[in-house]
Amino acid sequence: MKGRQSHESLLRELIEYFESKKIKIHYANYPGYKKPMEIKRHAPDIIGIHTETGQVYIGEAKLCSELTDQITKEEFYDFPKTVITTGKSAGKLMQFYLAVPSDCASKIKEVFNKSDITWSDNIQVVGF
Repeated sequence: MKGRQSHESLLRELIEYFESKKIKIHYANYPGYKKPMEIKRHAPDIIGIHTETGQVYIGEAKLCSELTDQITKEEFYDFPKTVITTGKSAGKLMQFYLAVPSDCASKIKEVFNKSDITWSDNIQVVGF
């Protein structure tokens, strides 16, 4: 499907990826799920919790053409800095997973650098 991804297909693939890693989806901007709530300025596409560790995961799907949008930059700035306030993982940073088409996955760090957004260890890029 390289080059033919839609936002919805990226979300579906990220949901399946999370579920394969024992991350239970609690909210998703996808049919059959409750809509995610806002975290700082925007609502992510997916919010899930690891069934064993209690770690919270935020998932965001972006097409290559969306990577330089202002909203995307705000999400890239806010989501990786979000700290869990309750549960087993209280005090830890949420894990931020970014689903993008494979052909632009290698450009994500460059987008962060050009936007003066700090890259951190809790950010993972998954190309589909």
